[in-house]
Amino acid sequence: MTASDDRRRPFFADLPAQSAAAGMLITDENGRSLLVRTVDREGLVLPGGVVEEGESPAAAAEREVLEETGLVLPVTRLLVVQHKPATDSTPASLMFVFDTERVASGVVLRLQEEEIADALWLDPPTAIRQHTDGGRSRLAAALRARNESHTFYMDATRILDVQHDG
Repeated sequence: MTASDDRRRPFFADLPAQSAAAGMLITDENGRSLLVRTVDREGLVLPGGVVEEGESPAAAAEREVLEETGLVLPVTRLLVVQHKPATDSTPASLMFVFDTERVASGVVLRLQEEEIADALWLDPPTAIRQHTDGGRSRLAAALRARNESHTFYMDATRILDVQHDG
């Protein structure tokens, strides 16, 4: 550690902390999206979870998908980043949704028993309706981003389009 590191430490200690989570939009060859029901939630969510310290959001999405479903899938591109403001019970957070390659219909899932209660393949409108309230607009934005070949940034539920060149 250098003297410069020692001087900067108080600056970083005073910065606000935010959590981050990453999920993956997994779709089968019939266009159905995979949602999971965790043991501690009523609704359905995309496979994914918390970004661990020192981990990139893309690596977290790949790790969480493997842990929760048994699928080894690469992140192919970023679809959505959403900033969720703090609430009385949760800190502010950044939520990332990544795309991946389509999987075969009937692919065998190996669910993480201690965390995942169920997994469902749903057509996009049904998936949006059955997603938890907190992530419904993020899933809708991810599906739209994939269809339009865009990436979206969301401030809470307000969508801002991030244009791609080429």
